[in-house]
Amino acid sequence: MFLKKILAVCVLSSIFAISGCQKKEQDSKEKIEEVSQSGFKMDAAQMMTHLHAFEQIAKQHGGNRAVGTQGGLASADYILDHAKKAGFTTEVQAFENREKTKGQNIIVEIPGESKQDIILLGAHYDSVKMGPGINDNASGVALLLELMAQLSQQKIKPKHSIHLAFWDSEEVGIAGSQAYVKKLTADQLKAIKAYINVDMVGTKDPEILIADGDKSSLDEMEKMLKERGMQEQDYKPLLDGLRSIPSHSGDLALENTLKAFFKAKNLEIKEDVATLTASDTAPFLGKVPVTSVILFNEQMKGDELEFAPCYHKACDTIEQVDPKSMQLAGDAVVHLLISLDQD
Repeated sequence: MFLKKILAVCVLSSIFAISGCQKKEQDSKEKIEEVSQSGFKMDAAQMMTHLHAFEQIAKQHGGNRAVGTQGGLASADYILDHAKKAGFTTEVQAFENREKTKGQNIIVEIPGESKQDIILLGAHYDSVKMGPGINDNASGVALLLELMAQLSQQKIKPKHSIHLAFWDSEEVGIAGSQAYVKKLTADQLKAIKAYINVDMVGTKDPEILIADGDKSSLDEMEKMLKERGMQEQDYKPLLDGLRSIPSHSGDLALENTLKAFFKAKNLEIKEDVATLTASDTAPFLGKVPVTSVILFNEQMKGDELEFAPCYHKACDTIEQVDPKSMQLAGDAVVHLLISLDQD
């Protein structure tokens, strides 16, 4: 995940935790029950199998799966092979990032009853050059591969077509998703009912970050910083920058759907604006409704904030991944899909 430029933002954003132990509304309970009764269940064991495969790919190709490397190309082949086994149509989109390195996005189309509207889910499959990137972000890729397998095996025909986007070069300029969005026409953008980003979902003992689409947490942040005696000139540029992030009228509905899911499980959540610009949601902001499923466990390592153990390091291996976190994230994605497919 491309986050180093916003470390200070994340530190501030993490101040605001919203307890999931509030009284649940009846409609939230009913929607959670609809997911559990739908028969559509993600399998964490299968997701872990994919993670083992990606780790082996990295080990066999210099210890990483970075864009343009043999490990990156092997990761793309692995995704394409599983899409073929699932019987879905794929499109490979080539591009160059800012370093003139060639990358390739993989788009898997799962046809729905109507092709008028599309639900787009994305996860970047490239790692940094310093490590294998198993949590960041083979975990998100494994989740989408399991989703693809379940849709195929259960012969589910969604109301809206589902496109799974496996982005390349997120770690270098968020280039893959940028290239994808640049090629979309106005009508194609309008057809995207929602974009759901899945990144770092294997984190142990996770904090649940909810993309704050309506930026409601910023007013609380400003109030707290004032109370702590911080000078306006020190925090105002940061808050003004966050308030200027483009938004879409549909962002809040997605935010509330995710909140309802995690609150029904009595889990603590955090609203965070900065995550919207930090990964593959960035190119979609203000153009389509967006949200993200991200599991962090922030901790200080010396003077540096680490978003999860071994973030962007060689030790970002499968040992850092918790199957329970993978299952939680998978269930959250299914909840979003079922909620969207009812509209």
